Amino acid sequence: MRFLKTALGAMMLGAAATTAALAIAPVTVFGLKAPEEISGFTLNDSVNYEKAKPGDGYGLDYSQPGWKLDVYIYDLKRNAIPPDAKSAIVRAEFERSREDTFMAQPRGLYAQVYLRRNFTIEDAKKETRFQCATFHMTRDGAKPQDGFMCVTSWNNKFIRFRMTMLADTDTEQTARNHMAAWIPVLWGPGQRNEAKKADAQPARAQQQPQRRQIGRAHV
Repeated sequence: MRFLKTALGAMMLGAAATTAALAIAPVTVFGLKAPEEISGFTLNDSVNYEKAKPGDGYGLDYSQPGWKLDVYIYDLKRNAIPPDAKSAIVRAEFERSREDTFMAQPRGLYAQVYLRRNFTIEDAKKETRFQCATFHMTRDGAKPQDGFMCVTSWNNKFIRFRMTMLADTDTEQTARNHMAAWIPVLWGPGQRNEAKKADAQPARAQQQPQRRQIGRAHV
């Protein structure tokens, strides 16, 4: 019995050590401390795109069961990005990112991609914080997916959010709730002052519905 207790104790300590080893270290990108957990999403990894191509910034990989979230922080080598999600520059980046989503089909990632509609997300003061679009995407032999893409500006950078999940009836409201959780992270008390300290230390609303469909691609 004593041997069994000792063995079980060793197994538990080993499991704890493994969990600690797999935990990602804190990530700070351009002055933004990435949440390790937010609205059910867990930070898995960060990627430095800036090193290979200045202007492409960094990526943050989040996930939760059934959902995938990618966050990209970058500036495309622009000297000034307005802190207004409704500005022409941010709108142009939103449209560019939206068009890039359609390219997932000719690249063979999806058999079909179409735009359901564009929309915006506001904060409690009714200030527009995110320009967003929702997509329906299908792969051959797989269940259809819903996708969401949102763009904003912060600390003289663009931030793009991309979420994907299996298609369902209430995914847009869930996506809205997830995006709302980022508002205090980006614009909560003290964030504007912290944003002046640019640092990059990555570790290991409504508009009319729109529909855009691209012809089926052979994957």
